[in-house]
Amino acid sequence: MKIGIDLGTTNCALAWIDPKEGEDTDFPPIHTLGVPQLVAPGRVETGKTLPSFLLLEGDHPVGAYAREQGALVPTRLVHSAKSWLSNAGVDRTAKILPWDAQQEGRVFSPVEVSARYLTTLREAWERKLNATMTEHDVVLTVPASFDEEARELTVAAAAEAGLPQLTLLEEPAAAFYSWIANNLARSRKLLFDGQIVLVCDVGGGTSDFSLIRVARDGDRIEFTRTAVGKHLLLGGDNLDLTLAWLVEAKLGKPLSIRQRSGLRRQCSAAKERLLCDPNLKSVEITVTGGGGSLVGGTLRTEILREEALELTLDGFLPLTSRGEAPKEEKKSLFRELGLPYVSDPAVTKHLGVFLESAAQVPDAVLFNGGFFIPDICRQRVADAIAHWYGKRPEVFENRDLDLAVATGAAYYSYVRSTGSGVLVRGGLPRTYYLGLGEPEAGKVATVCLVPRGTEDGTTVELDHEALQLVANRPVAFRLYSSLLAPTIRWAMSSSSTPATNRSTRTRRCAVIRFGRKTGNASFR
Repeated sequence: MKIGIDLGTTNCALAWIDPKEGEDTDFPPIHTLGVPQLVAPGRVETGKTLPSFLLLEGDHPVGAYAREQGALVPTRLVHSAKSWLSNAGVDRTAKILPWDAQQEGRVFSPVEVSARYLTTLREAWERKLNATMTEHDVVLTVPASFDEEARELTVAAAAEAGLPQLTLLEEPAAAFYSWIANNLARSRKLLFDGQIVLVCDVGGGTSDFSLIRVARDGDRIEFTRTAVGKHLLLGGDNLDLTLAWLVEAKLGKPLSIRQRSGLRRQCSAAKERLLCDPNLKSVEITVTGGGGSLVGGTLRTEILREEALELTLDGFLPLTSRGEAPKEEKKSLFRELGLPYVSDPAVTKHLGVFLESAAQVPDAVLFNGGFFIPDICRQRVADAIAHWYGKRPEVFENRDLDLAVATGAAYYSYVRSTGSGVLVRGGLPRTYYLGLGEPEAGKVATVCLVPRGTEDGTTVELDHEALQLVANRPVAFRLYSSLLAPTIRWAMSSSSTPATNRSTRTRRCAVIRFGRKTGNASFR
């Protein structure tokens, strides 16, 4: 079996391919896992995804019930574990969740919570197929912009969940693989040599951008990822919170933490309805009172469609001038959630800066993430690109956006092992440097170990006078990374800016064999 897992910020999903089913067909079908989960006390139902929520109640249920019940008891709800994995401002292995709880009430680490989601998926798949997942190829997705520690913590969570061996795959590439798998014939008509495809991935809590270049020679098609954006804590959750603030202002009464949490869930559902249905004028919002006055203390108002459109299009997807930078403020309004969300919620501004820094104009755009389920959001981004460059990109439509990353990961696992299909080349999204000596005046001398774009299985030989081996003495290295590619492959640099190559003769040779089987680089 070839298994793909999407460990999402707000939803997790699993898909798989049975190669035996493709023996008599051009390509085997991709199956998605319905995940049995608690939806109410004593009632279990199957959902197409597993909501990424854990409740501090009983056996600590995860999924739909945890999400709904936790909205009523926010200090006992764990959410956004994936965002915490990428938060370098905290000890990501410490018991810091639920963040909304008092210090003594924080009982899980982001790694432990992620492991519970993966365990739930693994056990559900094993029960359905009566098989052991560790005996099969597993691909787990991560944001392309995850730093190395976040990747390693994801691998650690998988090991804790009973998946010690797996392959990591960046989510934008997985989304692109999903489109390829669903459009094998159509892709031959749409793709042309030199075409630049933007993968625009905005989920519940994060935004990621990647660019992929198409190389075509007749019927032979290859894809290379050419640019990866920064990891941004910005997504649909921010819009839900903004709508909740709007509703609270309309109610004219401050709400309790419990009421605000329940209100956010209502605003999330209302947003999806209002943005997807142009005939829906408004959605009623009800906030129950506290204490014994549940009926008399009930507050009611509504969110109008024009209000949801204004916040979405003008606040999160504004039509800006080309290259207009996001506002950099010291404190984000969203930081009350405990996470370092970006201060400017304008997704299009962040996208515009990414495209300008990459110096590439997209010919087509592929959307991914729940934020883009409403068609109006996808069209707005296409409008923004057309506004900047005078050319509207082709929109590549993916199927179910909640499942695209998981199905793409399963496709990748199958193609990678069988050789039948299309692989996206691109290798490492970052360049890695080895620090030499102690930093001085904010700068550090480094040597480039592995350049951005290095492919799986590559052996790199470093010939440099600064690399010397002293036997029988402990040693520690600082590892630096950069999203920029070095102009000189093996060069001395300051603060990850390439400088002149100082190598004059070989003193020692360090050989690095790189692979992403577990996200590690192995040295010999």
